[in-house]
Amino acid sequence: MRQIFWILVFANTFGTLSAQVFPPNLICVQNDTLVWELPANGCGAFNAYLIYASQNQDGPYTLLSSVANPGQTTFFHLNAGNGVWYYYMESDYNCPGEPVLQSDTLDNLIPILSPIDVVSVNGAEVSVSWSPSPSPEVIGYIVLRNVPGQGTVALDTVYAGTSYIDMTADPDSGSESYLLEALDACGNKSLISDPHQTIFLEAEGNSACERSISLSWNLYQNWPQGIDKQEVWVSAGGDLPQLIAVLTGTTNTYKFENADDAVEYCFFIRAISRGDEFVSMSNELCLSVDVVQAVRQLAIINASVLPDNTVEVSWVWNDNAAIETYDLSSSSNNVNFGSIINGMPTTPLQENNMLIDITGSPESNRIYYQIEVVDACDVATLSNKAASIHLSAASLSGLNKLTWTPYFNTIGSSLSYDIYRKDVGGDTFLASVSGSPLEYEDEIDVNNPNQLIACYYIVAKAEVALDGEVIEVSSTSNVDCAVQEPKVYIPTAFSPNEDGNNDEFRPFLQFGNPANYLLQVFDRWGGMVFESTDINQSWNGKKGDRIMPVGLYGYYLRFEQLDGKLFETSGEISLIR
Repeated sequence: MRQIFWILVFANTFGTLSAQVFPPNLICVQNDTLVWELPANGCGAFNAYLIYASQNQDGPYTLLSSVANPGQTTFFHLNAGNGVWYYYMESDYNCPGEPVLQSDTLDNLIPILSPIDVVSVNGAEVSVSWSPSPSPEVIGYIVLRNVPGQGTVALDTVYAGTSYIDMTADPDSGSESYLLEALDACGNKSLISDPHQTIFLEAEGNSACERSISLSWNLYQNWPQGIDKQEVWVSAGGDLPQLIAVLTGTTNTYKFENADDAVEYCFFIRAISRGDEFVSMSNELCLSVDVVQAVRQLAIINASVLPDNTVEVSWVWNDNAAIETYDLSSSSNNVNFGSIINGMPTTPLQENNMLIDITGSPESNRIYYQIEVVDACDVATLSNKAASIHLSAASLSGLNKLTWTPYFNTIGSSLSYDIYRKDVGGDTFLASVSGSPLEYEDEIDVNNPNQLIACYYIVAKAEVALDGEVIEVSSTSNVDCAVQEPKVYIPTAFSPNEDGNNDEFRPFLQFGNPANYLLQVFDRWGGMVFESTDINQSWNGKKGDRIMPVGLYGYYLRFEQLDGKLFETSGEISLIR
């Protein structure tokens, strides 16, 4: 602007401003007529308004006319012809030494087109935004909309700002198309901009078994560099919207999969322009569909051995699933699974389910479990696998060694293993271990007959991951017992002299009172001289009342341990007198 330019020059030259000669405010050129507003100058007497013109925007400019009437506000350029002219004005006042300012430079063309940047849906309204026209004479913008049956209709004229909210639109019924014109004070209008249309989103539910919703929309048009990308957003059941897909600028369809029954889904599209990154929102479209509810959640949670050597198996499924049949199966080798229970589930479905498996032998080996369901669309879903823990207890000299299989759940992980011994007064916690190896040694009191048989079990503490939720579980193993081998001390000689020292023959046993005890003594010819089924009865060196001679005698010892194992031994004993 020349006016600003001269103000700056004068300020830089003379430091401060005392006065200026303001030009007329040249507001527009209508055809060949210049229109201006009168200036306010009080520094001296009026002489004229000077009009400069050129057919080149960069000049040179020459004096076209001098207007001597101080109240005149228009001027007709005679013989302007069909060419393009550029004009600016100055005021000629008797103000010696004062800077003379110049008006804006205007041409005799209509205002330059103002392009629409973006139209976007906001609820039931549409916002229209545009860039300002580079023509300085523009005073406002006419917003237009294509109305079916009426053509292009002017909605309003915006005199301040570069945006407009159309509250009469109906973007939920179809795509709304908008245009724009720039307007000057003379009523000159620019060319009409290219139309910009709102994105109109439509949707259709597919078959009940397909469980999908098909979306379609019109692509945004007339962005100079086109569409960079498009985003598909959805909210389910009133939740916050989630971005579910990013598409190219040429895609105008999308299939939403795995829809749930009777859930309201609300969709909208966001288109982003290339370069300027303008964003256009579609209408929000909400609908619910009738589908055969899919199995969304199916998981074996735990397999835990009960005291009677049955296994408690627990699992979950979503209680709104359209499950027709289910089959809970087990395997001892994680390969060959056999059905435990199958058929139609009890309705209404419960999310948490449990079964006591009486078919397995968890005391012999670990048992694996999985469940398969078939829905009303004949779609089969297979769960994860989980297994019981199998414990083995073995007796060694003075201790019992425990080993067990690791906790197993394909959606879980173990934290620790707690070890318990079943004692007369109750269960005794021994230790908690984690990591490898999965074994433990329990020292035995050899002088405590109650520890001849010691029984143990393991409790695994674990976590199961289920749809983003972590569930803590405890899985108990089978109970297994370790029986200490009896220690038998048999003397090699005895002397029945009735002095109280080694005068009778009998074995000495450690660890308990065995069952089915039998002790027999034979002479050198194989004749039986003594027999007893009482562990506390000894041979006194006689057969009946007859004293047996000095010599070697054979013996046979047999008894049954408390775990059912048979113990047998034989040998010779010297009778000394």
